[in-house]
Amino acid sequence: MSQSNFGKPLNGQDVSISLDINTDKRNLTDQKDDTGVVYRPTTLDNHGKWKESFQSLKPEKQVVPGDTFFLYRTAFLGNLLAFAGGIGFSWSSPVLPKLQSTDTPLNSQIDASQASLIASILCVGAAIGPFLFGFSADKIGRKKTLIAISLPMTAGIIFLAFTDKVEIYYLGRLLYGMGTGGVFTVLTMYTGEITSDFNRGKFSCILGIFVALGVLYPFAIGSFMTVKIFCLSCLLPLQIFLIFFTLYAPDSPSYLVRNSHYKQAERALINLRSISCEQAQKDVIELQKIEEHQRHLKGGIMELFRSRGTRKAFIIASGLLILQQISGINAVTGFMENIFMATGSSIPPQIATMMVGTIQVITVGVTSVVVEKLGRKLLLLASTLGASVSVILLGAYFFLQRHQFAMLVYFWWLPIACLLLYIVSFNLGLGPVPWTVLSEVFPDNVKSIASALASATCFGVSFLVTLAFPIVSETLGMAESFWVFGVCCAFGAIFIKLVMIETKGKNVTEIQEILSK
Repeated sequence: MSQSNFGKPLNGQDVSISLDINTDKRNLTDQKDDTGVVYRPTTLDNHGKWKESFQSLKPEKQVVPGDTFFLYRTAFLGNLLAFAGGIGFSWSSPVLPKLQSTDTPLNSQIDASQASLIASILCVGAAIGPFLFGFSADKIGRKKTLIAISLPMTAGIIFLAFTDKVEIYYLGRLLYGMGTGGVFTVLTMYTGEITSDFNRGKFSCILGIFVALGVLYPFAIGSFMTVKIFCLSCLLPLQIFLIFFTLYAPDSPSYLVRNSHYKQAERALINLRSISCEQAQKDVIELQKIEEHQRHLKGGIMELFRSRGTRKAFIIASGLLILQQISGINAVTGFMENIFMATGSSIPPQIATMMVGTIQVITVGVTSVVVEKLGRKLLLLASTLGASVSVILLGAYFFLQRHQFAMLVYFWWLPIACLLLYIVSFNLGLGPVPWTVLSEVFPDNVKSIASALASATCFGVSFLVTLAFPIVSETLGMAESFWVFGVCCAFGAIFIKLVMIETKGKNVTEIQEILSK
């Protein structure tokens, strides 16, 4: 009789399974531990014989713990920054019409090029922020860096509230954008490090929910307030974050172990995962082993592109983030009211944009529930194809409107339906999932530089798209602009199908092994 030990259940106790090696599969009974996990051999050949020893036994059903209140509270407080970032993307939608009106708070009305720059310069700052705050995250920690990120956002919104000069508007939006770029770089790292393999996707999508809520906020109230009061109201989530995140959120366990703060790491793990002290100590030892392994690996930009696995990870992560932007999301949200006014719809633009924002929040919430069940790749494919169809149809509406088709009066609902389909499709995958993938695919030794580069690429493309949209729509037409977005989404679906791998339920070591093949 031969005995082998296989794994450990959640309570940390060893499970010993006794099996007769000479027993065939007909006489082998299922082995069950005290957690109810059933173990069966998984390496039978075509004749029912074992290919190798019973050390290849693995759980048929994985039992995972529930999520703790402490983890949800930490995620909520951290994602107040994501809420503030979402505000920045749609802030221009209710504000630009006021700046272009005779009742502008500036010393003169702005023209189309100035409006375009106000909307798009946020993305310039967002392309700078990842490098500044990504470097800081490794030096002073994730928590302190997230707190620092809120400072330029606060300064930027104060500038926007109290100035009457368009040049200060550029500065305010640039500062706000720097913080926004830092949010998407550091908060994704932080979320990935405070969660586990089984809930990482869900909590990464919660970031998307808060971004969607932030996008909805200007749609909901921006049109009914003066620019000054609206800007001051945008300070509230930043101030709540500063106070409560500072008091109640831990730094990430990985960073604490990396800097030899083992007791703090144990306390953080106990609270985040609701585990015993003994299990927390074991988890810290595992993190130490990972850190020791990473310490022998070179980091930096050269290592990122030297290794096949990290190189392919960068192609996937940055490719998804570029696709996210060339699908046209920032152009659509930033100029939402202008788009609805151009359709000639009888529904007031303010009401229509609120409808779109509400649908966006609901859809991201659904995504956070199903992302661990359906996987990243399937959601991204469905999202990209849906976005492509919706913007192509929207372009067709504007094309027919330009040529004054009489029957179009019966299709007044089409642009709203297309925009709703676009928002649903985008937030089903293209919105939250690329950031989830970004937090999953890179090992620690290149995570900061890789996240910064991918995020900067994302927001650099976003700047070009947002800047070009009003100019291209005036030069070529609204229809052609949306058709370009639709074609980009179609090519993006091909990229996802051929290049992307599924990362659901895999840790970074497993992901890198797949990418290195």
